[in-house]
Amino acid sequence: MTTEEIQAMDKAAVGQILKKNPGVILEGLAKSSGFSMAELIELLPEEMWQKTEGEHFVEIMQAIAMMGKITFVMHTADVVLEFSGTLPTGEVGHGFYNLSYQSPLHGHLRASNCQSIYLVERPFMNKQTISVQFMNEAGDAMFKIFAGRDDNGEHMPEQLDALRSLFDRALAGATA
Repeated sequence: MTTEEIQAMDKAAVGQILKKNPGVILEGLAKSSGFSMAELIELLPEEMWQKTEGEHFVEIMQAIAMMGKITFVMHTADVVLEFSGTLPTGEVGHGFYNLSYQSPLHGHLRASNCQSIYLVERPFMNKQTISVQFMNEAGDAMFKIFAGRDDNGEHMPEQLDALRSLFDRALAGATA
């Protein structure tokens, strides 16, 4: 069996895992399988994800800042950090996308390192989720932004529509 056949078999096996359980923690599966986060997202059933290029980083971040409550997540081997609230506005300067200091969430994001951006709609922890996941050149997650929920724990339909429309425009090559 060739190396390519072994890798294809592994890819098929991981694809089957994701087909049976699309709500698996992708970071854990990435570590155990050797696949990047981006590769795993693309092994999810096709109806669960859309991809656009990282060149839409600023456009997408600025649009999400206008959408209301979200959850911003950074997941590393040591930390899962979450911020729930409104994403602050930002602007490009000094090689970064700079989040406004007027918000509890602020800092500097290296937008030029964003290779691709995914809209992912999948079940997780017994709830349907929708997230925008920003990937670097290695296919690792820079961070993720999850759609907000109302006081009853339900997604806000207007926000879901706005996220889907944002990706439709990015995929069509239009600007917001």
